[in-house]
Amino acid sequence: MVNNDFKRLFKQIAKTESGKEQNLEGIETQLAHLKEGAALSYLDLEVISEPKYWPFNKHWMWPHRSQVEKKLETTEGWFKDLPSNEREIIRKLNNIFKNIGLVSIVLRFARPEFYAIYSLPVLQIMRIERGGNEVEDYLNYISELRVLRACFGVDNTAAADEIVWAIFHYKNKYGADLKKILAKRLPENLTAEELLIYLSNDPLKVSKEYMKRKDHMTAGFWAAKAFEKLLDDECRQAGIFIPDPTHKRSKMIYALCNMKPWWNKPANKDLLYETKDMRNNIVPGVNPFTFQYVEQFIANIDQLKSISVFRGY
Repeated sequence: MVNNDFKRLFKQIAKTESGKEQNLEGIETQLAHLKEGAALSYLDLEVISEPKYWPFNKHWMWPHRSQVEKKLETTEGWFKDLPSNEREIIRKLNNIFKNIGLVSIVLRFARPEFYAIYSLPVLQIMRIERGGNEVEDYLNYISELRVLRACFGVDNTAAADEIVWAIFHYKNKYGADLKKILAKRLPENLTAEELLIYLSNDPLKVSKEYMKRKDHMTAGFWAAKAFEKLLDDECRQAGIFIPDPTHKRSKMIYALCNMKPWWNKPANKDLLYETKDMRNNIVPGVNPFTFQYVEQFIANIDQLKSISVFRGY
């Protein structure tokens, strides 16, 4: 199984990097009460920073207890229903810690299925678009990693983050083993490195490759990225910037239809909104969807791309 094979390999890589074995699963176990609705406590932060688990103190430092302990009492129930309302939860956590990296560490161990540690090297490797603030940056980051989670065949977003890091840092010593593991999941004509490049360049191409493999779940996530890219590109070319993240894509479509006559045609406008709704049903990956649904979603995106090229004519 890809997931188990990778976990074994990552333990070897982590030991090489830090000089000792890491036990990240031990932290996850100690913080399991958070997904049941408990509030985050300073004791939880001390668990995360325990040297016996991993070298936290080599890179980070928690705020002093007096700065955050009372604020942490307000976090009861915040982690239970994630990723629902995640933008607001992440914003409130960032108000407490004043550091999105520390927020990401808490989320990674509280809900590793959805979150990963925010890493600038991985951000640069994947060429992830920066948002208007730290919270939006991190949301963009985990959105990309959730797509790759399905591609790599691992059961959580944190593991996808570890794979990206490993791909580009251990090409020699562990590169062959890593590629062998990932080959079990990737389309035959794509390497892991190419997959990361296509994520920002041509996600629809990868979506169609996964449809050929009858893997509509992974194809759906890639198609969602393709729709987002198309909408982002259209707005960028039109000089449209929507800073408010609330219902952002609906606002982008509204602005496009007001500025560009070909998007304001009733059929084209309806197609934009219909495709946006389909994307929202697929992302962030908690709703089931069928092969036929993704097939129609991809067809919609192809039609939108044609409208974009020919300006509706």
